[in-house]
Amino acid sequence: MKTFVDPIGYFLISVPQNYFTLRRTAKGDLPDPKTGQGRRGSSIFTAGDMGKAELVAVERYPIKVLLKENGIESSSDLSTFPDIGQPFLIANLINLRREKDKPGQSNTKITSAVYSEDGKTLFFSLKSEIEVQKPELLMETYGVSQLFRLTIAKASLNAHDGNLMIVFASALEKDFQGPDGIGLQQSVDSFVVTDQSLINSNRVK
Repeated sequence: MKTFVDPIGYFLISVPQNYFTLRRTAKGDLPDPKTGQGRRGSSIFTAGDMGKAELVAVERYPIKVLLKENGIESSSDLSTFPDIGQPFLIANLINLRREKDKPGQSNTKITSAVYSEDGKTLFFSLKSEIEVQKPELLMETYGVSQLFRLTIAKASLNAHDGNLMIVFASALEKDFQGPDGIGLQQSVDSFVVTDQSLINSNRVK
């Protein structure tokens, strides 16, 4: 595993040694601070192994935007997830926002969703069926007629600046259930969000 420390100071994460890493820095590629949208959606960091279609991605956007897009009135206190809603509800909203501009995947199901004890972190997992053009060829080659992608994720409110930070780690089911899945889990576990309120207060001083 190798550690990536965000140069802007939003997060740090460890990813498998062989993964490429890309931190988006171009103005148009970065999410708009108000809408959380850019040319690359809400993604600010990507790592992975393209040969195996394994991916680790970090997204950042205002929690109020997520709620507003779904017609949910935000309360004055959005510092913990239980103040916003149930785990499966929030996981579903996050996934819908991420998938709306991504064709080729269907039948995504949330397989688990739970909050941390302090309510500031949401852990959830997904299983997505990938559209297959020639299932008979897939069966002939790999012995299966369906392809699934497994995703584990961790969403955090620990930035304390109104933004939601989420890490997604995913791979094809056959790879995820092998040694590669251990590395992906370690990446999610290692994801730490930096408290921006502390950084800003130090800058003021």
